[in-house]
Amino acid sequence: MRKHVLKPLFSLLALLGLLALCLGVSTTAVAQTERNVPKAENFLFFIDHSGSMAMSAPSESQSSLAARHDPNKQEKIEVAKEVLKAVNNDIPAIAFNASLYTYGPFQEYIAPSPYSKDRLNQGIDDLQTQYDIFGRLTPMGLGLKSLDAVVGGLSNRRAVILVTDGESNIGPKPLPVVHDMYAKYGDNICFHVISFAQTAAEKALVEQIAAINPCTVTADLMDLLDDGKRADFVRKVFYDVEVIPAAPVAAPPAPVEEVIVFRNVNFDFDKFNIKPEFAPLLKEAAEIIKARPGKRVVVDGHTCNIGPATYNMGLSERRASSVRNFLVNEGVPADRITTQGFGLTQPRFDNNTREGRSLNRRVEIRFE
Repeated sequence: MRKHVLKPLFSLLALLGLLALCLGVSTTAVAQTERNVPKAENFLFFIDHSGSMAMSAPSESQSSLAARHDPNKQEKIEVAKEVLKAVNNDIPAIAFNASLYTYGPFQEYIAPSPYSKDRLNQGIDDLQTQYDIFGRLTPMGLGLKSLDAVVGGLSNRRAVILVTDGESNIGPKPLPVVHDMYAKYGDNICFHVISFAQTAAEKALVEQIAAINPCTVTADLMDLLDDGKRADFVRKVFYDVEVIPAAPVAAPPAPVEEVIVFRNVNFDFDKFNIKPEFAPLLKEAAEIIKARPGKRVVVDGHTCNIGPATYNMGLSERRASSVRNFLVNEGVPADRITTQGFGLTQPRFDNNTREGRSLNRRVEIRFE
């Protein structure tokens, strides 16, 4: 499991608010900025290339009982290529590894490598669209087993974008294979589905895959021809938007009062011991606190949302006490420090993600 370390523990910021009010100086805020953060280090496009994908694509009004192949209509694989290229072009400039594989048969088109729009577009272009339908069955489960060998060679988080019409008519059933991969890789894998399913059985298989883990994002392939729906899919699958808050500035410049803003101390799951990587930063924090004897210190403990609320309240208090004891051992008078626990009641990050839960297992230090 990946470990996330927040550093540094604190930074020096200029705070003008109180002083500006006293002097009658107006303040303005610099516009906040945003950056896109990938949701995984590895994205694997996994495309059904069996005979069923060479059948005609449904129109928006076509029912699942309509003819499965019409030589006068565009094949599903052709529409899939069009949609995948549109998805690729919508992905913002973020750093991750991308790869492209097919099943029915299993074939590597792009080995895992740093993401490039041009390379992925070329891999999509290389997908053959004219091939025999009959005798080219759909071994989704077997294809997933083959893909597992690739996934196992990757580090950190993996996201599989499965492009399927819901067919699986030869080889092992796909659901147990997906279950096994989730069991093997835990939070380091997530399956997303772009679906061309038409019949009730096909739709049921897609829904069953999506129901295994709440991380899954599912979209109907035809819906992704719509710019707005496609942009929403790309946002949910590929990246988070991190907002960098605006920093206050003064106009005109005025004398500033130095204020210390402490950053969070993070803990492992169900733990309250200080991790070694935070010890040097806490020692530096203790020196800064001792250099300001007139200020009281508040230590707030928090947890993620896993486990009972009562247990988490106690755990958050133990985390706050661990930081307090560390500061006292470094020479900060005990009567200057107040601790309190908030349990799971005050998350600052998204508890629906592994990263968010890790960041919520924290202690915040502040001057009162």
